[in-house]
Amino acid sequence: MILDTTAYSALLRDHTGVATALQTAQALVMPLPVIGELRYGFAKGSRQQENERKLTRFLAQPHVSVAGLTMSTTEQFAELFVYAQRRGKALSHNDLWIAAVAQEIDERLVTLDNDFAVFAPLMEERLVLLKPE
Repeated sequence: MILDTTAYSALLRDHTGVATALQTAQALVMPLPVIGELRYGFAKGSRQQENERKLTRFLAQPHVSVAGLTMSTTEQFAELFVYAQRRGKALSHNDLWIAAVAQEIDERLVTLDNDFAVFAPLMEERLVLLKPE
């Protein structure tokens, strides 16, 4: 299961939906763009060191891995970018990379970001779109 930036942040706030979704996960995957977005947010905030420590502890768990980008990811990125554009939806490049990683490794993507809804027909049950609490 993949967590996007919104899902990781919601998990830290004890979001019930994220916690429920994670109960069925055998492993968690954090795409590099998610980690970059998180660190950007940390750098802008007043608790950078605390947030970095939490992220480091989270990533060190044995069931958590980091997914980098590959040549296959670039193909998924291009296909998803065109798919979204043809539907009149503009997503951030980071969101496209995150969705591309999910497609590439065929994992469920947990998010609270409604921008990903454009991919619901493609991802079907692999897109877990939660509401904010």
